[in-house]
Amino acid sequence: MFKTLLSSIVAKHFRKKLDNWTIKEEDVSEVLKQIRIALLDADVNLLVVKDFIKNIRRKAIGRVINQGEDPEQVLITIIKDELINILGKNTSLVDTNRTQLRIMMVGLQGSGKTTTAAKLANYFKNKFSKKPLLVALDIYRPAAIDQLETLAKEIQVDFYHKGAQNPITTTVEALEHAATNKEDVVILDTAGRLQTNTELMDELNGIRNRFHPDEILLVVDAMSGQDIINVANEFNKYLNLTGFIITKLDSDARAGAALSLTHLLNVPIKFTGIGERVGSLDIFHPDRIADRILGLGDIVTLAEKATEVLDQDKAKKSLGRMLAGKMDLEDLLVQMKQISKLGSMSSIAKMLPNAPKLTEDKIFEAEQKMKIWEILMTSMTVKERRNPTLFRKHPNRKIRVIKGSGRKPDDLNKMLAEWEKARKKMAEMGNLIRNGRNPFGQFGM
Repeated sequence: MFKTLLSSIVAKHFRKKLDNWTIKEEDVSEVLKQIRIALLDADVNLLVVKDFIKNIRRKAIGRVINQGEDPEQVLITIIKDELINILGKNTSLVDTNRTQLRIMMVGLQGSGKTTTAAKLANYFKNKFSKKPLLVALDIYRPAAIDQLETLAKEIQVDFYHKGAQNPITTTVEALEHAATNKEDVVILDTAGRLQTNTELMDELNGIRNRFHPDEILLVVDAMSGQDIINVANEFNKYLNLTGFIITKLDSDARAGAALSLTHLLNVPIKFTGIGERVGSLDIFHPDRIADRILGLGDIVTLAEKATEVLDQDKAKKSLGRMLAGKMDLEDLLVQMKQISKLGSMSSIAKMLPNAPKLTEDKIFEAEQKMKIWEILMTSMTVKERRNPTLFRKHPNRKIRVIKGSGRKPDDLNKMLAEWEKARKKMAEMGNLIRNGRNPFGQFGM
């Protein structure tokens, strides 16, 4: 999201020695200058940056630091509060208590609207035991209808379409279908365009007037530049948007333009999408995103996601074997697959406190290593994964795995060597735990 985390800017540029324990202009001038540069580099809208800096300056200058307070933490708290204000102050939830929740998805082509519609259906089905109906209305892009049907089958929810029929007529018929089949969430995947135009808005208005949506959600690609602000303004002017969904927030996108939308249009961000998996949809919490931008991590979201997506029994059983010194490659593969369910390593790193220690190069290197290891391990038999010593006894097994995986002999040898080190390290940690000692003491924790 932000290449330079704001807390590191404060740590580097804030003048800690204050005269009379009062923050003055000269104490924060360089900090605010560097924050301004970081925000503009992240593509945050200029008007938003100006308001942000002005409000921090107003709250910080003249602030008296009480005995026992850390001036740096005081400034970070002020910055966090202003970030939360920019991002929307409070979490904006969709009302799931309605007898029939009606959601209209809108957006430009390529924003991820169709995939996000399926993610929403999956979210309501699994989180609230709803019975969603996905309705395909993009008659100008047949592939969108096929894509939505495929996704509906994947998540096992109902799907409705009428091919090239007028979308307004299809909307009316879809509502009748939903009433007959007692579907309590209806999600419309409307048509997009490469850019906004009167023809598109007229069609969307016609659908809205017959559908009477509870939510009109604009899907925004995090990689969009400043043009997305004008696009969002057009959609809002014609349709009165109730919220945004930002996709690809786990990518290397700067995302500043998308994160500027709420402050400029007074429309909340309701969800964020990360990755292509249908389960990768998160509620947007302004305070948690503020923590990530500052570099303070987001352990709460990470814990919630772990509870939702991880196979707890499988993870516990595998971890138990690892701490008992019995870790084999099958256990390693299980743990790797569990981690991948949480998202990319870069997105996980952003949720961890002190993430600046993990450079982009290190994260990329770790991701590549995990990919190579998974390829190698899935080229083995279960017997080989359960008993890796077979590779020492029967070198021909190595040759088969190398050929089957398309990797180099060095890749396999390095993986086996690192697995052996990890097995011993996990066994040591298990012994410390059994003896009532802190297994993380060696790391200063």
